[in-house]
Amino acid sequence: MRLVYASESRLVEANRRAELARIIATAQRLNADNHITGFLLVTPRAFAQVLEGEAANVAETYGRIVVDPRHANLRLLAQEPIERRGFAAWSMGLSEQDETTDFIFSLYGVTPEAELFDQPVETLLDLAGELAGRIR
Repeated sequence: MRLVYASESRLVEANRRAELARIIATAQRLNADNHITGFLLVTPRAFAQVLEGEAANVAETYGRIVVDPRHANLRLLAQEPIERRGFAAWSMGLSEQDETTDFIFSLYGVTPEAELFDQPVETLLDLAGELAGRIR
């Protein structure tokens, strides 16, 4: 199964780096234990994430995310069966919009005026795939 969601970020700039590091460390540990793969996209104002795995494991993981206070206005964009994982090499990959990746994010329509949560699910999957391929 593949699940894709987007949310508004409640991270504050003062501890943003430390919180992102905690998010990824926890996700990588729990996802490896639960055979979940995926990729997290982060901008200063939003998150979008792809989760892949057995339906029960993906649902459990998403349940933890729904109650995580670092997210606001969480929106489930897709939940569908898949034949093959798109992010099989990642217990949880991460790409943050910054000076290095801003151009790539903007090619997929992610700008200050059109955030991650404004994008169609296909665009988010394509963006995550593009960025995952660049950081392997």
